[in-house]
Amino acid sequence: MHTKVVDDPTIRWVADSWVDQTTPDDTVFSFLRIPFDYAVSHRPGTRFGPEGILTAFNGFSLYCTDKRVSLDHVRLVDLGRVDVVHSLPETYANITEAVARIPPEQHPVFLGGDHSIADPIFRGLLRRNPGRRFGLIVFDAHFDARPPIPGKEHSGHWMKTLEDVIDYSVTAQLGISAPIYSEYYMRSAEEQGVLVRTPYEIRRRGWRETLEEAISHVSRDTDGVYISVDIDCLDQAFAPGTSVPNGSGLLTHEVADAVFEISGAVPVVGIDINEVSPPLDRLDQTSQLAAHLLLNHMAGVVAGKWA
Repeated sequence: MHTKVVDDPTIRWVADSWVDQTTPDDTVFSFLRIPFDYAVSHRPGTRFGPEGILTAFNGFSLYCTDKRVSLDHVRLVDLGRVDVVHSLPETYANITEAVARIPPEQHPVFLGGDHSIADPIFRGLLRRNPGRRFGLIVFDAHFDARPPIPGKEHSGHWMKTLEDVIDYSVTAQLGISAPIYSEYYMRSAEEQGVLVRTPYEIRRRGWRETLEEAISHVSRDTDGVYISVDIDCLDQAFAPGTSVPNGSGLLTHEVADAVFEISGAVPVVGIDINEVSPPLDRLDQTSQLAAHLLLNHMAGVVAGKWA
């Protein structure tokens, strides 16, 4: 149970806003928990991410103060947890099926879990929206494009394993900075059409220009955009609770503002926030940060003209 910070009748709290039934006229955000970290590439613990994020989120009000956007009218639906079993293929199939079943009028939010869940989520969204073409914006320190090794699959492969369904020419990766790659990965991504921007490049160009470029890139002849946020895109000073902390990452307000701007500029078909690991966290700092990203996404959707 969540204890409210203050008893104030003017506030609508997230914890009090979960509903079982909605109407076609409602703005509905549905939350699917994916407590899966069998494919984590380094330190486990992200299976506890969904609960950690929701616990933090339940302590928020439905007013995004920073962006001056009220969410009092939205409805929140808890879709529960995906059935995670001791088999990667079966669990991924369960994720895809759960995503495909989400009602079309709802705005889906996916809480992980390690980043490998992005592959079955994206496949589920394609099944949920047959014949549609989606762009992809990824916030991540890592390319996640290594060829998988059978029996040793991990979360660093999903951008590669999606190659049969993804269109790299409408994909952007923002925040790439991890010092565990060769030039091959940068060159390969860009030759396939991926827009890659490192933190240094973003600082040099500025966020406004970067976002305009990224939104334009992923929106070309697409029917919507999927957002995937690996919490390790952020500097480890702000996001210590993750499998692979990043010592030279993005700043909290930069990613929150970027998620808000993207969510308001284009039709977002879904968002995931992954790699939050409460056992590795400090005073729930990373879970709190992830909850702020959720609030900014929702505020962007509501403030945007396409919602």
